Amino acid sequence: MNNTISPDKSPYRFKFSDQTKGMFFAILAGCLWGLSGVIGQYLLQTVHIDTAWMIAIRMWLPGTILLGLCYRKYGKNIFLPLKNRKDIIYLVNFSIFGILVSQLCYFLTVKYSNAATATILQYLYPIVIAVILTIYLRKPPSLYVILSIILAITGTFCIITNGSIYEITLPPNALLYGGISILSSVIYTLYPIPLLQKYNTSTIAGWGMLIGGIILNFFYPFWHLEVNLNVVNWIELMIVIFGGGMFGFLFYLIGIKLLGSTKGSILATVEPLSAVFFSVFLLNVKFTLIDWLGTACIISMIIILAVKKV
Repeated sequence: MNNTISPDKSPYRFKFSDQTKGMFFAILAGCLWGLSGVIGQYLLQTVHIDTAWMIAIRMWLPGTILLGLCYRKYGKNIFLPLKNRKDIIYLVNFSIFGILVSQLCYFLTVKYSNAATATILQYLYPIVIAVILTIYLRKPPSLYVILSIILAITGTFCIITNGSIYEITLPPNALLYGGISILSSVIYTLYPIPLLQKYNTSTIAGWGMLIGGIILNFFYPFWHLEVNLNVVNWIELMIVIFGGGMFGFLFYLIGIKLLGSTKGSILATVEPLSAVFFSVFLLNVKFTLIDWLGTACIISMIIILAVKKV
């Protein structure tokens, strides 16, 4: 008599559902984005790496690898967006005004403030999209949109002024680049919709990163590094480039594929929380009770907009 246990019936074999795996990848993506911002803050403020140089390499290198992965899966179809003049214009505009400006202004906000503040401010973009869609559709704002606007204003007020109506605690440069980062995130989200309806997301993202990276390299060549980096600094730079630039994006795609866009986008809001966590515990950034209140308001706003799809 054979008393061995087959592999499928082993009590030590665990099977995770698609929901569980999707939650894991979505949360992991948010944590990688948050960690990437915090490490980027250290490289910009302490090591004094040039912001544009870092974004140049952060775009073209992951973009090249991502397109290589797409080529293995889709073959020559990855070149289809380049065969239509209208699609090329969309792609170049998306690359410059969406990805490039969004990443550059986000990290400039990080440089002049901190990663936690920059990430929280950038996450105001869903409320801008909700307002734009409300105006475009010519309908009165729903109760959820009104509530989200109130939460967004409250959260922004807490973070920018630390709760005082008499002073703005953020530097002017941080406010300027933070505002541009919000607008470029709106473009990043809405503008490529016609392309995403025709081509797969990874291919468009790959071309977007590569084109923007090539353009930026004309002004900030990746081989012109003005500071000396040690081994640890190079590892940190690779985390910023690949952790937040490529793997975060790929893990997020896996998460929303397994969970759906609504649940995936909600779980990805762990990014501002992780940015705050890593900022406090790795860089000793001081976060007051008012800052936490502002963070809670903006995350609540994101969840409401995602759940109600407004």
